[in-house]
Amino acid sequence: MQKNLLSVLKLIFNFLRNIWGTIDQPYVSYRKIVKGDPYELLIIFGIIAGYFFLISPLKLHTFHPLLITFNASRLFTTTLFSFMLICFVLYLLAHVMGSKETFKNVLMGWGYSLIPTLIWFWVTSLAYVVLPPPRHPTLLGNLFSIVFVAFSISLFWWKGILYYLTLRLGLRLNLQRIIIISVIFLPSLFLYSIWLYRLGIFKIPFI
Repeated sequence: MQKNLLSVLKLIFNFLRNIWGTIDQPYVSYRKIVKGDPYELLIIFGIIAGYFFLISPLKLHTFHPLLITFNASRLFTTTLFSFMLICFVLYLLAHVMGSKETFKNVLMGWGYSLIPTLIWFWVTSLAYVVLPPPRHPTLLGNLFSIVFVAFSISLFWWKGILYYLTLRLGLRLNLQRIIIISVIFLPSLFLYSIWLYRLGIFKIPFI
């Protein structure tokens, strides 16, 4: 029992250290992350599942347990499917380009790239509760908009770095091959996001 507890605490510690590493020393940290413990992905998706269950009452405007469970399960299943699909597409494109790395590397690399996405969704949801729309063009409203845009751009930049490192370190691709893959992958991801929007699952995709 004690040994299991220590193993869990060590896993959580490594997970938190890796998150900080993606900010402080992303290149060095990603070398370890792509070869790391897949159980760390369980923490990430556990947090994602918790987010969907907590946010569902806000979206549905009800505390009905059946509706909340159905909505959260649908969002989580779609997110998990999207994650696996993206990883498979990146893995397939990389191997067409000559990569010999394992699928696990892609799972770990792209898995940690969900951290900026998760933070953005958490903060956006909290902002909705603390300062719900409509937000009038007052000094406070304008200041909030400026801070939020700057915050979103920072997370988008962080996400972009982790995407690059997933291809560079997880799949051992050079810059030329990363650019070629991105020309194919990013427009496809955009079209997939539009498809999810039209299905009414995500207004902003959790990717």
